[in-house]
Amino acid sequence: MSRRSRKRRKRFSCRHRGFGQYCHRCASQQGLKQAKMKARQLERQQWEATFAEDQIDLRRLPRSIVLKTRRLLATLQQGVGYWQLGGKRLHQEREAIKIPVTDRYRLLCGQENGEIAPLKVLSHEDYNPLVRSKRRILSSFLSRGSRKG
Repeated sequence: MSRRSRKRRKRFSCRHRGFGQYCHRCASQQGLKQAKMKARQLERQQWEATFAEDQIDLRRLPRSIVLKTRRLLATLQQGVGYWQLGGKRLHQEREAIKIPVTDRYRLLCGQENGEIAPLKVLSHEDYNPLVRSKRRILSSFLSRGSRKG
């Protein structure tokens, strides 16, 4: 069998050459790209579905912070003391507890009737002005309904 001549090959719009009606190389790459996009979209939907199970809103946080916060919350649920996680009570408001998630994020919790209830996760930029004022801490507690005034 003789090979097809070079003259009969087409040049497609993608600058590849071939004998068919379309460039098979680009078509297979396009298929792979679409499969990756579908897998990524499915993974994103599964990630978004995990937020429904959280006690507090963690949607705006980076993935690593969300995972560490979930581990901390699970540990607190098991009955481990907050002091074992590096947590401390605030000086101005003794019912408020801060637990470090990382160097830049804190988990702010409230304690009522011996139970620790998570309020929110704050970056150090949001946390510092909040804890400087007792009035801001109290308004944070009252807005969440964790403290009866």
